[in-house]
Amino acid sequence: MSDTCATCTGMCCYDVIVRVTGYDAWRIKQAQALQFEQFLTAGPDEPAGQGAFLLGSERRALYLGKNAANERACTFLMHLPDGFRRCGIYAERPTVCTVYPMTFTNGSVALRPDVRCKAANWNMATITYPYWRRNLLEHLFESHVYGIVAERWNETGGKNGGTLPGYFAHVERCFDSIDALRSEIGKESFDDLILHWQQPAAEGDAQRRVADFLNEVSSICAR
Repeated sequence: MSDTCATCTGMCCYDVIVRVTGYDAWRIKQAQALQFEQFLTAGPDEPAGQGAFLLGSERRALYLGKNAANERACTFLMHLPDGFRRCGIYAERPTVCTVYPMTFTNGSVALRPDVRCKAANWNMATITYPYWRRNLLEHLFESHVYGIVAERWNETGGKNGGTLPGYFAHVERCFDSIDALRSEIGKESFDDLILHWQQPAAEGDAQRRVADFLNEVSSICAR
């Protein structure tokens, strides 16, 4: 946790629609012993993005639900004494949360223009760029993988009048197998795969390993 986050008042967790990937949802479900329905909602795919799934003719996306005590806040935001607020699932928080408030601008790590905490709190001269770059790449990679998972559903269950419980079952089945595949590859090799997946095709071996992994994901979720 950065020094800025240590004094967090949770402004980034208010009045925000948090779109999550399937792997985000799977990790939270496993770690918190929850059912998807207890913390997720399915809303319109607006703006359109990766991981949109069909329920009948409607394109939907997965979002974190809202807090029972404050409908403006994330379902997992804890309200503590003296105005402090903390994420209740910090170790399993969605990748979109791990990269906040950074983004890629022309391929470089940069502060988001819509940052909700004080921009002055983020000294871009002292941040750990490799840390943020790795997290940003992981978020993009997981979004891409989830896009494959959703498309396999759209080719079958989604077009046949699929239901939200049916989609949740599809997501869980796919990510049970994908997580096992990640474990088989090993953390160090998987991190290397993430760091290289968008590099030019000249990186032959890295591109082959990325292609093999994504093809396996597609195969797993088409079964």
